[in-house]
Parts: sequence; structure tokens; C-alpha cells
Amino acid sequence: MENYRYILPNLVTAGRLVLAGIFPFCDPKYWLTIILAAAFSDLIDGWLARRWQAVSWQGGLLDAVADKVFTFVILVLFVAAGKFAFWWLPLLLLREMVVGVTAAYLACNRFWTQFRTMAARPAGKAATAGQFVLAITVLVAPRFLLPILILTSLLSLLAAFDYWRLFQKELQRQHAGR
Repeated sequence: MENYRYILPNLVTAGRLVLAGIFPFCDPKYWLTIILAAAFSDLIDGWLARRWQAVSWQGGLLDAVADKVFTFVILVLFVAAGKFAFWWLPLLLLREMVVGVTAAYLACNRFWTQFRTMAARPAGKAATAGQFVLAITVLVAPRFLLPILILTSLLSLLAAFDYWRLFQKELQRQHAGR
């Protein structure tokens, strides 16, 4: 029964994907509850994995995918609901785009194992936290939306640059090894 150490954190993470799937179909009065549940799941899944010494690259990948899917769903839905303008999306999702392009490049060039070594970064965690703060701000304090949009966009830019720099170092390391 030792497998619960690995299963439970991943189930918590998978729950965030379920929340992303139901979010567009829920009454907006439940949006805040769903966002808070997703934010809590993002905190607790990693904490459980570290506490139980059950950290794995698969769990980290699932966590990253769950974060990106949930974030994408809520931000697009907020734009569709008129909460903020469409042109903010590329700024808010810059990190996701850089990581996605990096993953696609590495997979297409059969360097997937290198992607596994690219751990979560503090800048990426800050960008995710900023996205959750933004989502909560949209719903509970829209008068503060512009500064939070700017801050979250800057965090996304910082994380995108950080991941891009890490990707460049990995490419240089690969080329030096050939």
C-alpha cells in the first residue's frame, strides 16, 4: 500500500484538470470556489509529494500540464465574459508558450529526456501564483485589475525568459557533448 504516496498527490493534481473541465459549464457564482480549490490543490499536491518523498518527473509534468490547462481555461473564459481584453492573453500566457514550444522542439528532436531534467523554477512558480491572484482579483476586486494584469504579465515575461535561458543552456550543453 506504499503506492498511495505517489497516487494521492497525482490525484490531487488530476483534480485540477477536472476543475478546468467543469469551469466553463459552471454558474459564475461558483467560479471563485473553483479557483480557490484549484489554487489549494496546486499547493497541496507538491507538499504531499515532497513530504512523502514521492516526487517524480511524471508528477511534475502532470502538475505543470494541470496548471497550464486550468490557467488557459479560466483566462480564455474571462476574456469571453468581458472581464479583460483579448490582447492580454499573449502577455499572460507567454511562459506557457515558451515552455510549450520548448517541449515540442525537444520532443521532435528526440531530446525528451532533457525536458525531464528541466525542473520547475521559482520564476515559473511566481508566474503561476500571479495567475491565481489575477483570477481571484477578476472576481473579487476588479478595481485592482489593471495593476494585477501588469504584474502577472511581468511575472510571465520573467518566467518565459528564465525558461528560455535554461533551454538555451541545455542546447549548448547538447551541442558541446556531440
